[in-house]
Amino acid sequence: MERTFRYTFEPAALDPVKAPLVKLDVGDIEDAALREVLQTPGPALGTWNLLDALLTRTGANTPFVFQEPLGQAREVKVALSGLLGRFVARAYLERYFGLSAFAHLGKSNLVLDPRRRISVVRMARGDLPDWVACSATWTTPMIAEAKGCHDRGGPGKALARAWLQTQRVAITHNGAQLTVKRIAVATRWASAKAGTGLPMMAVQDPIDSGKDLSPEDERAMVIGLLRRHLATLLAPLGHSQLSSSLVNLTSSRRPEKTLIEEALKSLENTRLSHVAPIDRELATDGLVGGTVTRLGVVAGHRLSRFDEKTLTRLDLRPRFIGVSRRIVRTAILGHDLAVEGQRSGLIQPPTVARGDEVKGWIIPLDSPDRF
Repeated sequence: MERTFRYTFEPAALDPVKAPLVKLDVGDIEDAALREVLQTPGPALGTWNLLDALLTRTGANTPFVFQEPLGQAREVKVALSGLLGRFVARAYLERYFGLSAFAHLGKSNLVLDPRRRISVVRMARGDLPDWVACSATWTTPMIAEAKGCHDRGGPGKALARAWLQTQRVAITHNGAQLTVKRIAVATRWASAKAGTGLPMMAVQDPIDSGKDLSPEDERAMVIGLLRRHLATLLAPLGHSQLSSSLVNLTSSRRPEKTLIEEALKSLENTRLSHVAPIDRELATDGLVGGTVTRLGVVAGHRLSRFDEKTLTRLDLRPRFIGVSRRIVRTAILGHDLAVEGQRSGLIQPPTVARGDEVKGWIIPLDSPDRF
């Protein structure tokens, strides 16, 4: 079900929506939330089927308005606002910019290719932006920060703080800053009771010009982002060895051939899942991933149909999340994913699954279409 926000974008010439309202599907926001929670250190608890219970019962294509404010105490409002702001912003970036691979930023510099000396580095003190991300078509990488707020005057102040955070890191090659897109997304919440009744989203997105990479170096950079994305997605799903192998490919200075061989061996030893009828529709050679419920990850177990039906009966909302084995292998070998996708012809997801080849498939195991 799609909901709307009043929308502004600066500069207007780069606006991918070109409308005064921006639409986001509630299911897409919850899928983005699932990936975000999995890829962020901490307890991986289910967040889906949450927003429908919180939003006003006004139906599709109506404003994104909560029934009541997000908590009473200020610290609760700030915490929930920041968390939901990340979910909404990630869904927006996935839908309107086609971003698929997200690497989270921490206190340390993020190495993407040690041999070519490509890294995400801190440039100033203060909180860092949320992500460095790219699409499967290897467009200019994007440094992104998300904010949520309850400001009656609108999201302008939150947007300014978010924009400032995007300036605190740069992507460098041999010490020289590269051309990147910096984007700040601020969402002002609305509620039917108290607060304001008008949800708003404001986005700022100019290109920050710098050194341009050769095609080979550009591909190495985005392959590094893809490897980081897959590593943080697969680790909490029970594939720690494969995850470590992918991280080693982005950070270790050991011979690359050796690291690739180790990663391929880890992939070979990884437990694959066959989630009918998805495998047949996707024509994959198996999916690497795991099952997540409202209570967390079901790691290390391959669920039977009986298990899936039991979790469904208990309303635990089981979801399988994973990526095709072929995509993991492509990332390990450093092949061009855009070419690989054209070769396979796997662009549209099947009826039950949601997502894409890069960011991962989310498969509702409680869907009636599966039984």
